[in-house]
Amino acid sequence: MSDPTIDVIRAEVVRVARLLRVRRLAIGTSGNVGARLADGRIAITPSSMDYEGMTPDDVVIVTADGSPSEGRHGPSSELPLHVATFAARPDVQAIVHTHSPFATAFSAARSEIPAVHYVLAPLVAPGRDALRVAPYATFGTEELARNAATTLGDDQAVLLANHGAIAVGTTLSSALGRAERVEELAMLAWRAELIGGAKLLDADELDRVRAQMSRFPRQTGGLGSDE
Repeated sequence: MSDPTIDVIRAEVVRVARLLRVRRLAIGTSGNVGARLADGRIAITPSSMDYEGMTPDDVVIVTADGSPSEGRHGPSSELPLHVATFAARPDVQAIVHTHSPFATAFSAARSEIPAVHYVLAPLVAPGRDALRVAPYATFGTEELARNAATTLGDDQAVLLANHGAIAVGTTLSSALGRAERVEELAMLAWRAELIGGAKLLDADELDRVRAQMSRFPRQTGGLGSDE
């Protein structure tokens, strides 16, 4: 008999994976979604499968080190990225990897996304004023996984050079929301550049924004929390 908790998480992985297309964060089978289970294993989208046809039974379960555990398909090629990120961040329970167009454009330029808007505040750690870019490495490799986990540090999102972005959270919904914010910020930075460039916020102001968001989590649309 299957574990009902795992069944719920598998269904949520499918729901969020499908939303990558709906919200224009991925094209085709690009991108992937993973969640940490209570026993430390990882539920992750299968490799090269169309999200619309995916079912919860298609979601692959691997051990914390990436070894096969359950599932009839192979895991996403970016499994090492998920394994490394979960290992480096005990607080993270969910990862969403996107190829969204504006964020990927910044990653291709190997350019950080600057603080064009205060919604950057929940995505970066105190003292930082830009979303960083992990050094380039071939997709699906241990090198890429190390680069991503190291550059992510204690931030909530990071760009992957010439590749895309990842966002993390305590739930798949929160990770997805952060992925959307990354794309929004990249779009705003791009467009502001077309009209002369944005006047950027500094790290001190982002610290003040975090304090304000903690006081008004509902009014800020949950930006100050990890719901």
